[in-house]
Amino acid sequence: MTEVPQETAEVLLDKAKRLTRQAQRKLLLEDHPGAIDDQREAIGLVQGALSGLEADSSAPADELKECAHRLADYWGRLGGIYRKADMVPDGIEAYGQGKEIEHRYQLDDSYNRTNWIVLTLLEDPGKLGALEKEINEAIDLIQAQVQGPRRDQWWAWADLGLVCQLGGRPRESGVAYEHFRQAGARPTDYKSVLPVLEQLQATFEPSELATRLGETIRTLEAEEGGA
Repeated sequence: MTEVPQETAEVLLDKAKRLTRQAQRKLLLEDHPGAIDDQREAIGLVQGALSGLEADSSAPADELKECAHRLADYWGRLGGIYRKADMVPDGIEAYGQGKEIEHRYQLDDSYNRTNWIVLTLLEDPGKLGALEKEINEAIDLIQAQVQGPRRDQWWAWADLGLVCQLGGRPRESGVAYEHFRQAGARPTDYKSVLPVLEQLQATFEPSELATRLGETIRTLEAEEGGA
């Protein structure tokens, strides 16, 4: 019996990329079930590629890390699809999976971690106190990242500004959002950041946190006009 050769990581990643593009097209058409199916299949392919690389002692470390980045990104994309489909618990789970990949492979990223925190709080704002440790760990992590490889990424500074607000550290949040502006955030980038802040403000009304979020929103809206 002839043994069927396993597909290479490169082939699996190429298939996954095509599926992810297909998922995004379906998402634009609001075909949420189709987008979810395609994105989950893409995740399975990337996980297979990553497992293959981990089993290959000759695989370059940078190739393995790039594959882990791809896997974390795809979990984050799935979380976003679930979020748009109003399937919040599934979105939290997807972001949680991506968060674990970010942590396990020490990736210079915070997308899944930040979105996991946000979506958990949008589902149940009463969990803010229980998430204090997670929020402070996110602050420490992103602060280290923006002092190094992510210093010029506007989205890293936006993540930092957000978790600092949630952690009751408004001064540090203001500094982060100023760096967000200095990093070259465009009007479209402000439009990406503002809805999340507005959702959180509405969720936490009335509270001191909602008031602080409102102040941040007004500042960013004023900056957006001049961006």
